[in-house]
Amino acid sequence: MTQGEAQRTEGGETARRALRLIEAVVTAGEPIGLDDLAAQVGLSKSTGYRLLRVLQDELYVERADSGGYRVGSRLVAVSAAVLADNALYTAARPALKALSEAAGETATLHLRAGNQNVLVLGVESADQVLRRAATVGETTDLSSGSSGRSILAFLKPAAAEPIIRADADQPALRRALDEIRRDGYALSFGANHPGLHGIAAPVLSTFDGAGPPMSVAQPMSVALSGPADRWTGDRMVSFADKLIATCARLSDLFSERRT
Repeated sequence: MTQGEAQRTEGGETARRALRLIEAVVTAGEPIGLDDLAAQVGLSKSTGYRLLRVLQDELYVERADSGGYRVGSRLVAVSAAVLADNALYTAARPALKALSEAAGETATLHLRAGNQNVLVLGVESADQVLRRAATVGETTDLSSGSSGRSILAFLKPAAAEPIIRADADQPALRRALDEIRRDGYALSFGANHPGLHGIAAPVLSTFDGAGPPMSVAQPMSVALSGPADRWTGDRMVSFADKLIATCARLSDLFSERRT
């Protein structure tokens, strides 16, 4: 073996160790500590920590508020393209398509990933040239925008409070979340994308319990969004009942798929 080949092999082993750490975090289903991760992967704590720091910097894992490591938003985003072809998401597509056709706007399904939400499935209206592009894997903060806030409003307090306390305007966010729980849906006006408005509601069966990241046991929401000059506040509210009914159908679908 040449020196160059030995160096390539050494680099490959580092990559394999990092991949095994990612696998261990994903399969844990809940935040897992450094000691357990190092033991599972067969690494020293110091080596495990160094690799986890890189994965954390790149958002493939993140530190949970309760301690330990969990799946990060970038890993969920990368996986979302695959998830969109999963049988479960294929089954959900007709409901999103019907909602999109009724509204003439883009319907999207979002999944919680730590403190963020990830777009995992989207159906764009074929009737509109100017429309909201559904970019699978797009991530936004749970505290910003209708798709994230409609998830945040229905999380258990232990999960929601750290996110709320980190917000720059806690009182305003708490008032908004109270309104979402009262109405059953969230509205946003250019919160994440200037010139776009959105309405979103939770898929309630996905809030029932914790599960592996990128699974239907993770909280989800459905959003309808479009250009501000067309998708106005009044028009969004007029579709609230259809949106909530779609979420109820998906809630039943996802609940059946989990049993």
